[in-house]
Amino acid sequence: MKDTNLIIENVMKKEFTANAVPYISIIIPVYNVEKYLEKCILSVVKQTIQSVEIILVNDGSTDSSSEIIKKYAEKYTNIRIVNKENGGLSSARNVGLDIATGEYVTFLDSDDYIKADYLETLYAAAKKYDSDMVVSGQYKVDDDGKVLSEILYPVKNEGNCIFRKMNIAGKIYRRSYIEKHHMRFAIGKTYEDNPFNFMALFLAKNIIFLQYAGYCQIVHTGSITTKKIDDRKLPYRELEKSIRYVLKHETEINDKEIFEFTLISFLTYFIFQANKSHKYIKLEHRKSDWKVVKHFCRYSMYLLNKYFPKYYQNKYIGPCTSYKLPRIQKVGTWAFTILCRFKMLELFARIYYLV
Repeated sequence: MKDTNLIIENVMKKEFTANAVPYISIIIPVYNVEKYLEKCILSVVKQTIQSVEIILVNDGSTDSSSEIIKKYAEKYTNIRIVNKENGGLSSARNVGLDIATGEYVTFLDSDDYIKADYLETLYAAAKKYDSDMVVSGQYKVDDDGKVLSEILYPVKNEGNCIFRKMNIAGKIYRRSYIEKHHMRFAIGKTYEDNPFNFMALFLAKNIIFLQYAGYCQIVHTGSITTKKIDDRKLPYRELEKSIRYVLKHETEINDKEIFEFTLISFLTYFIFQANKSHKYIKLEHRKSDWKVVKHFCRYSMYLLNKYFPKYYQNKYIGPCTSYKLPRIQKVGTWAFTILCRFKMLELFARIYYLV
């Protein structure tokens, strides 16, 4: 449902809107990010592709973010501002989707930035292969721009890829594809992009993976992912809903076993990594309470047994498979599958979290 309590400042000049549909709409939620916002916006207005609609969704900021986006909207004719009451990251992205007009749509968090050729690279691939979705890598960087990690997909130009990250970084979507399946982000939840991409990644026509990274995600202590996980904000219902939806459209799934493996990989990561520590920042009190982990272990078993009863036969699982995956992911998913099959997941997790 669209939010009617919005103030939309469409400052795009007539000469822009009179042209053909923008190639890309880039949606940027903004909430109290004055430290990072200008770098983010500048990285978008300096893109090598010109036909870009920039949607800045001001989600009730109380710092100087509002003044910053207004300053840039007055300078650049392709910027649209939406002012709304604070509703969270998902709410802001959904509002952006409701008003986007581009042929393709992509997302950028306002404390991140992109390389100058990012949008052109992804759009060119989308057009070349008539793709519903193009997936590329990303950089994890610190406040000074130092690269902490480079995440690349193990492919040359096109073709299937087992390794799949479920966040929004490095991805572009055909807007009509998003609307066809009524894809929106889970409001009020963390890891909100996971249910969204569980649908998007597996129903897309001619999905393309690029061995290219142009999205730079700044890792800092103020980001959502550095906070202790709140069980009440995990998208349990939304994730299951996405799984049901994809399976309902089974004839459209580009690879059902990769879909199954991706879920297993996500559950493995969430139990043994995300709930215990942050990968890039050492934080005290980051480890989740046992009740959160226990709940997620039981939820994992429920999903696998209900929707993928033969999950342990998945051809991509095994520590020595020839498929291009990080070694830790191969071993982790293999161990997780064994624990689930013999109903030892919760017991092992209990011991693991005591260490």
